Amino acid sequence: MKSCTCYEMLLNTCESKKGNIIFNGHKISMKMFLKNIEDFAFSLKHLGFEKGDVLTIYLPTCPQSLVAFYACSKIGVVANIVHPLLPLDKLKENLIETKSKGLMFYDILIKDNKALAKFNQILINCSITNYVVFRKFFYFLYKQIKFKFKRSVKSIKYSKMVYHNRKKFKPTLIEAKGSDVVCTMHSGGTVGEPKIVQLQNNSLNDLSVSLEQMYTRKQRAWGEEYSLVALPMFHAYGLGVCVHTCLTNKYSLILVPKFSPKYINKLMKKHYVTFFCGVPVMFKKMIEHKNFYGKHLQNLRDLWCGGDALAESFVEHFDIIMEKYKSPARLFRGYGLTEVASVCAANTFENYRKNSCGKPIPKTEIQVWDDDENILPPNTIGEIVVNSPSVMKGYLNGCKGFVVKDGKKWVKTGDLGYLDKDGFLFILDRKKRSIKISAINVFPSEIESLVKQNEFVDEACAVPYHYNEKTYIKLYITVKDQEINKEKLKRDLMILCQKNLIKYSLPKMIEIIDEMPRTPLGKVDFKKFQRV
Repeated sequence: MKSCTCYEMLLNTCESKKGNIIFNGHKISMKMFLKNIEDFAFSLKHLGFEKGDVLTIYLPTCPQSLVAFYACSKIGVVANIVHPLLPLDKLKENLIETKSKGLMFYDILIKDNKALAKFNQILINCSITNYVVFRKFFYFLYKQIKFKFKRSVKSIKYSKMVYHNRKKFKPTLIEAKGSDVVCTMHSGGTVGEPKIVQLQNNSLNDLSVSLEQMYTRKQRAWGEEYSLVALPMFHAYGLGVCVHTCLTNKYSLILVPKFSPKYINKLMKKHYVTFFCGVPVMFKKMIEHKNFYGKHLQNLRDLWCGGDALAESFVEHFDIIMEKYKSPARLFRGYGLTEVASVCAANTFENYRKNSCGKPIPKTEIQVWDDDENILPPNTIGEIVVNSPSVMKGYLNGCKGFVVKDGKKWVKTGDLGYLDKDGFLFILDRKKRSIKISAINVFPSEIESLVKQNEFVDEACAVPYHYNEKTYIKLYITVKDQEINKEKLKRDLMILCQKNLIKYSLPKMIEIIDEMPRTPLGKVDFKKFQRV
């Protein structure tokens, strides 16, 4: 693929200006979207942003965040995309670390924006009213009532940045290159420590091309099929797959700033949604609502699930629902990480294996290494490593985050797993999460997968705990029915573990809790249990 910016790839795809973006029930034409990108880029230049400067996007998934990303891509500004609910003290640390020059914020998420004045940033104030028409007054009124004591701070309104007198307006030049960093994203790091990942334009563009080669089954004309974007923009899975890959493969988008299963189901029923990506907890919550079911499921074609462990029993249950409503879609498990712009392996109709994460996507290689970086044979457990054209430039602190071997960049994922003889990838656990008991490796995910075979267990999380200088396993579970005999369930699970696990993996304690703690992306936050 010819090297270009994400903006250029979008522009080349959308030359016909067909398609649209839907947000809060309001439709934004592709023509308007592209105009807003051009206007926003012009305004950034007018504000003094130059190539290499950093604009922090402190926004939920909304039109403004997409406009800002593509405008930054055009003029070579780095989009620093952060969680819109990040506490202000942590936000300040991030702004300093990334050397941010400007900050885009959502007015309704900032209770008292006078604190932003201390951040030494060019402030850009975004509002839900920027892209609504019929309910504009009611949104404005709600904001005024909710924040009637809020002190304002000097900022630039987003609406003024994207609506110009076109007679005085001169389009900005494309100043960036495909090899330039287009955004920074935040990762748990491949060794379990928080890192800031630098992704280049080429990283996201190559991902789009690879996924299109592997797996697109569009049936209708340009823009008539929708990708429903419920994953956040601050995560590579959301930006790389749900937004950029879909836009550059001629899908329209439906943007959802906050996940609500009932609302998601409503949107799928109302619009011709054929593409949806999510994490396991999203799919689980969606099928719990009656409005998930119906003839509209026939429209679904591509369903991808990643970001966390996905039980095979749930996959089978979900696929039975799809078959019942004559949907061609199946729930496909995939694997990826921010360091390679998200997806690097996935199941497809052509290549599918139970319990696996599928095969590497086109132009991507996956190997399994031992601690000395030797390639392990099939069905041998080791650390998963990835070579891909989407590999990051490196971490922000100057650390490469990859090793060069045989002239190729390999990212050590920090995940343990194996490849079978046919090249299908199987994930066992995080390398840093594996637990040593009497010099034996214990894999929490093995315990969790086993106990979830019990019909009453909803979710499970196994963690180490220490007593008298010895390490044991404690198992936390949630149940599907609060009325069951919980003590009997614990006994049954202990018997199940004794029959199927080595003695070092046997839980010493089982605790039933109401709800699992979660990370911002919806993964089970096992670290919180380890701090208990």
